[in-house]
Amino acid sequence: MQTIQLNGYTAVAREPLLRLGTRDSYGTEQLQILPGEDWQGLVIIATFVTPDSATRMVVPGDGVLNVPPEATACALTAAAPGRIVFTGVAEGVRRITANLGYQVSDHAPAESDAPAPTPTEWEQYVTQLQAVVNEAVPPAGQPGQVLTKTEDGNTWTYPAGGGGGGGYTIGAGLRLDPESNILSVDTADAVEQDNTRPVTSAAVFTTVGNIDALLATI
Repeated sequence: MQTIQLNGYTAVAREPLLRLGTRDSYGTEQLQILPGEDWQGLVIIATFVTPDSATRMVVPGDGVLNVPPEATACALTAAAPGRIVFTGVAEGVRRITANLGYQVSDHAPAESDAPAPTPTEWEQYVTQLQAVVNEAVPPAGQPGQVLTKTEDGNTWTYPAGGGGGGGYTIGAGLRLDPESNILSVDTADAVEQDNTRPVTSAAVFTTVGNIDALLATI
């Protein structure tokens, strides 16, 4: 694996002119991209430019970039080299660029299967994102908990009325059954002085019936 250091507007490799194998070779060459201070926090795109094509590659987060087949599809010499154009992008704006020349050695004709075309830039983004999702390990919680993202990481809390504390506080007029974890209205079964709880319809029916009975005696 060859290393390329991005320093400001300059891309530096171990060799003055980078060598990327032989014509039609693919699937083995990798580049380790080391972004300098001016490249930190940017999405880095490497465009491999040959007389026949310009192939854009998204540099992964670990900086290890696979050389696309299109970059070595034809012989490139010191007199007519290929180019890798590194571009740093942030918020849709091209912030910085750097160029690096490379060559590809020629060889006698040989039959081989044609390589699959390089995925589009969008497909590369999706593949990298899917890899991150696949490697992510979900934090372990308990039934009924809600995962909250905080600055310090993930925190498990309970929703309103959930057992085990955290989340919300049960206020007046509500009650929680700790065994069934069911939240319900705290009602009163009779109309009483200084009782602020909601009265059930059964208690209202009984009270109205008592009033009717008293009125009938007048």
